[in-house]
Amino acid sequence: MPLRGQFAMIRSRIAMHIASAARPRTSRPLVAIKTPPHTLSKPPSVPGLSIFQTIANRGLRCLSTMVPIRQLESDDADYGSTSNLSPAPPQADAENFAAFAHANRHQKVKPFILKRRRDRLRTYADGDRDIRHSPWRMNLVCQFAHGLTVPEALKQLMFCQKRHAPRVARLIRRCAHMADEEDGLQPSQLEVAECFATQGVHLKRLKIMGRGRSGTMHHKHCHIRLVLRQIDFPTKILQAKSVNAKRKWLGRLKQAREDYERASVEREELAELERMAAELEEEAKKKKEGGEK
Repeated sequence: MPLRGQFAMIRSRIAMHIASAARPRTSRPLVAIKTPPHTLSKPPSVPGLSIFQTIANRGLRCLSTMVPIRQLESDDADYGSTSNLSPAPPQADAENFAAFAHANRHQKVKPFILKRRRDRLRTYADGDRDIRHSPWRMNLVCQFAHGLTVPEALKQLMFCQKRHAPRVARLIRRCAHMADEEDGLQPSQLEVAECFATQGVHLKRLKIMGRGRSGTMHHKHCHIRLVLRQIDFPTKILQAKSVNAKRKWLGRLKQAREDYERASVEREELAELERMAAELEEEAKKKKEGGEK
């Protein structure tokens, strides 16, 4: 580059530095999330805009109140950006919260808040015992399902070539059915919190060896421990690192709410049919009693 071009580049950089130094800077205080009061004003939703285009709205609170971080030590209230949201909030509230979490992604939520929310979630435990298989090999199968949602875990086990992958898949389906029977939760609302294998009672057998010697062989057995937990979608959105990850969890939340509403409608229709069948049976019984008299 000629000398004249180098001087021009240096002058342009100096001008940019002076312009950036003269620009007023607004200091943003560190913030945390506090449990909102009873009267909250939700930001108006603008149709046609992406959920993450609302980040520019500085008045966005998303069901939370921003307070300085220095007040946390003096106040004993429950702080946390997910302390007041249900595990499966409405889609509009979840989108507002995703935009809020992405705008304040530099903030960290204290671990005790996440643990408190995790302890409030519903869990369903099941297992299988005395499986004639090595616990170390069974753990290789369990690792495919651990930490995933129930539909994704079943999809992973479907393509797993291990011998006992169908057994683990049946166990997950049985536990998910138990959650549906007890609380009406659908598989899309559950995740595999724990899935591992432990050692069982090993059977000792005689092992014949050469030169007239004998030893002991062990037929290994194992037990499977499975725990399904309700998915806390606000926490998943908060812990997502990128915008695409947040959008993925928003899509899963939408699917989970649709499955839950569809199952609720089917349950109500089934209850109505059972009630009608009971009424018809009662009427037939009364007619029979009247005819006998």
